[in-house]
Amino acid sequence: MSMPVFARNPKEHAVFSSLHIVAVGGGSIGGTIIDILARTGVGSLTLIDPEDFAEENVGRHILTSDSVGKPKVEELARHVARINPDCRVTALKERFDASLLTSRPDLIISTADSFQAASLVNSYALCENIPAVFGGVWGEASVAEILYVLPGKTPCYECYGAFRRNVEIPPDARRYTDPNYDETRIPGQAGLWANILMVAGLQFQVILGLVGLRDTLKYPGTVWLMNISDPHCPFQPLALTVGEVKKGCAVCDQECLEALLRENLGDSESSQPSKFDPGEKMFEDTEESRRSLAEMAEKGIFV
Repeated sequence: MSMPVFARNPKEHAVFSSLHIVAVGGGSIGGTIIDILARTGVGSLTLIDPEDFAEENVGRHILTSDSVGKPKVEELARHVARINPDCRVTALKERFDASLLTSRPDLIISTADSFQAASLVNSYALCENIPAVFGGVWGEASVAEILYVLPGKTPCYECYGAFRRNVEIPPDARRYTDPNYDETRIPGQAGLWANILMVAGLQFQVILGLVGLRDTLKYPGTVWLMNISDPHCPFQPLALTVGEVKKGCAVCDQECLEALLRENLGDSESSQPSKFDPGEKMFEDTEESRRSLAEMAEKGIFV
């Protein structure tokens, strides 16, 4: 595309035009981030989201009523093409799975409203050594929450978000009608489009830091929080609060994993990760062993 389109952001375009970015989630925040990336001149996008665009989405989404009933990712791909036709877009109407990605991206962005999806993105990012940024909101889009992960350098998503395994999720009628329903998905909630724009803009500042265009990662913490409109939130209104996450979960910390294995499997040779044989029969099929497996699941060993 001719440079005049990006005349007001030539430095950013020069960097982003060579990047391949994966965006997991095409909802309110995800769609806005995708729009921002297109206007910044990103070279390649892979969009992943399993849902169609619904009427209830129109009030706070970059897409319009013309897209109702159509796959979000396909409509977002068309939206990107209208802004930046040079951008190569792959649209996948799927739940996130690492096998969907045929080439290694430079950055992965997750705005999916599913703990399961975020955990899978986190695992993929750690395995492939790819920076990742996770974005979401609290309540009625009243508080922004952004976490970034630099594999091997910072705590991962599980270090921060594992508590969400025990959070009570509001009821959603789709759990009774959708055989593929995600039990960890947060159902859509109220919230203003203006708040979504603030969340997406804040998340993009983290992205600029991750690609080396801004000095936005100078703070000691990796969680960015902003109280946009919650009068009961302890954070200062309309100000950035940066939180530190303690590194140490079984997903990214080998010592923590070994400690959990010793705690749950004993000190036998088979409990050592380096000597673990996945084909070895470790539990007899007895009532006692089944109770042990259930206890391990409650402690978070199995996902």
